[in-house]
Amino acid sequence: MPLESPEIKEKQPTKEGNPLNFIKEVAKYFMDFLETDFHKRKNPRRCIKLHSEDNLLLGVNLNKYPSFAKVLSKLVAENFKKDSPIGITKNTYKTPIPRTLLELIGLQIESISSDQTSLLIEAIKDKIAAAASIHSQDYELALNAALQDSAEIIKESLVLPFITHLEKSLQNINAGDENTIYLLEEELCGVIVKLVENKISEVMKKLIVGEKLNVSSELS
Repeated sequence: MPLESPEIKEKQPTKEGNPLNFIKEVAKYFMDFLETDFHKRKNPRRCIKLHSEDNLLLGVNLNKYPSFAKVLSKLVAENFKKDSPIGITKNTYKTPIPRTLLELIGLQIESISSDQTSLLIEAIKDKIAAAASIHSQDYELALNAALQDSAEIIKESLVLPFITHLEKSLQNINAGDENTIYLLEEELCGVIVKLVENKISEVMKKLIVGEKLNVSSELS
């Protein structure tokens, strides 16, 4: 009976070096991963985030919009049978404002003194005059500059103090988070600027053509 040479014996595959065993181990590894995520005794971790890493709003508190919450609840109950998306237009779903808060807002408006109004008008007048002087050859540019400066004055001297006094009350009805306050400030400022936009435009035209007028009286 012939003896096997050492060279031939070394070339025979062992159990550890068998490619099939290696493939089986790799397959088992991935099978365990897919089935258990390596957490056999733990439920998968779930996390709800309302803000992104950049502090952008990712979710909406539906308690603030009861009518919209009903629409979504019905959609879920019907197992999303409707294929069409939900249309959300401006002023469709609103947060109800308690009567007490409306009364507080009314009192806050009445507390704005004539002195505050006069200072506001004088500050806007100066910005209009400056814009008319700097951009005397370009009415559109002068008007845009005056409106932008006026908006900043209105926001700083009127809107921000007004919202600050109401912020705690808004928080009590879950309507005083950072995003809501910012939207209130921007929209209220826009509303007030819109009220004086035509008058500022009229005054700017007269100033550009060199007409003499009492700007404070016009704005009042």
